[in-house]
Amino acid sequence: MNPFDITRRRFALGAAAAVAGLQAPSVWAQPVAKPYLADMHSHYGMFLPRLFGLDLARHMADTGTMLLAWSATDDHRWIAMTPTGWQQSRQPAPGELWAAFQQRLAGYEDKLKGWNLAKALTAADVDAALAGSPRVLLATEGANFLEGRPERVAQAHAWGVRHLQLIHFIQSPLGDRQTAEPVHGGLTPLGAKVVAECRRLGIVVDMAHGTSALVDGVLEASDAIPVWSHSWISAQGGGWTDPSYIARSLSPATARKIAARGGAVGLWTVRVNRDPAYPVHNATTYADEIVRMCELVGPNHVAFGTDMEGAGPGAILSNYVDLRDVADKLMQRGLSEVALHNVFLGNYARIVKAAMNGATTT
Repeated sequence: MNPFDITRRRFALGAAAAVAGLQAPSVWAQPVAKPYLADMHSHYGMFLPRLFGLDLARHMADTGTMLLAWSATDDHRWIAMTPTGWQQSRQPAPGELWAAFQQRLAGYEDKLKGWNLAKALTAADVDAALAGSPRVLLATEGANFLEGRPERVAQAHAWGVRHLQLIHFIQSPLGDRQTAEPVHGGLTPLGAKVVAECRRLGIVVDMAHGTSALVDGVLEASDAIPVWSHSWISAQGGGWTDPSYIARSLSPATARKIAARGGAVGLWTVRVNRDPAYPVHNATTYADEIVRMCELVGPNHVAFGTDMEGAGPGAILSNYVDLRDVADKLMQRGLSEVALHNVFLGNYARIVKAAMNGATTT
């Protein structure tokens, strides 16, 4: 019998008991599932209402999800859904982004304390995740909260942030985003200063949502290893006038540049209908696409970047039981044990540890 099938049934039993108001069965205390997993981009447990009280630490342990980049958006109050996807809807006043980010971060801190879920703050914490003790890597989706002040990166680090995405959905002084007309030509000099601060402090730089020119700028600005946490690799990449799921894609050439630096590209779980060129429709095709990405850029440069709870309506994966199903399917695809470990957890853990160990200040 497949041990992952046992894990899925165990989760279902626990959920059903909780919904019924019963005590969850003692099988929650059983050893965690293996091999272990990581997710480079997740909002799981942040936004969507649940039928039962989520215990993220328990869910991570039961599904073998040992390292989770838990990403706090910072521009959510200034964007709105449009026919062309999420777009900036109004201009933040001075200080609003900074205040809103602190408020959101405080809420997430309270959730982690309630779950007794430890953050990954040092390389030793990443080692603990590799050994089977769940850790959350506090991440940001966007660096708009800096409000153009690179010195605030140090404060974010002090709050526990170890993964910083530069760009999201509103106009940024740091560089251009994929879903709007470019105005900066890539990464700005101010953006380069933020990248340098991340390098100094040991924070992973995430280029997701940025243009290909921004990727080039980040690679030129620092010798650190960056990530592209979440989207997909299309045949040619996208442009800002394309539908959002195309605009957000990477070209193979840009993906290979990230791989050449030692970075990793994460695959999201967005659902797209009526486009035969879009490859991801369910857990099986998600696994197929991971294999294709491994063929394009190498298994040392591919990871999960689900965008859990942030991938829009009808996302193809809704929790980490679903991601465990993907892992189960990948184990049947003929990849080596080393390749599987790297895709599942090792690639992201390596990059995070390299950033933390390469910090030039403590």
